[in-house]
Amino acid sequence: MLHPRPVAIIAARYGSRLSAMPASWVTPISREPPVIAIAIARNRYTYELIVKSGEFSVNILTIDYIDKIHFLGSVSGRDFDNKISAAGLNIIRARRIDAPIISEAVVVAECRLMKDIESGDHNIVTGEILDIYAREEYDICDTSYLTKVPLHIMKNRYIITSTRVIEV
Repeated sequence: MLHPRPVAIIAARYGSRLSAMPASWVTPISREPPVIAIAIARNRYTYELIVKSGEFSVNILTIDYIDKIHFLGSVSGRDFDNKISAAGLNIIRARRIDAPIISEAVVVAECRLMKDIESGDHNIVTGEILDIYAREEYDICDTSYLTKVPLHIMKNRYIITSTRVIEV
């Protein structure tokens, strides 16, 4: 139920350590202020860095990077000095936070941790969106990239949407 879901890469830094993980339990929950919620297992290293640093980035990559996305979800950041680089992705400096931004991302949201809510075997992390922007070749309102965002079905299975748009 509730599959497929878009995959976002959540990235965080605390001191010299950084990590990133794919997440599909991600949703906007407020317009004013703009807030996003992410369900993350407490044993994830990225979760630990978010809690310690109080900030994170949400990076949307296209299906072109599916192997790198899957790598990020298959290994622990505890085993790498820089899990993002180990995945073959590049990091750029964020505008408003210290968390890493993945340069290959089509759209990025920079977030400050608001709440960390225990909820079963995951925690719901909410973050105020401090800045949101698209890569230069895209306008922030251009939705053409959406047909290239991987949708997670289960485990190691992903799909993409059709380019067909249905208007009602």
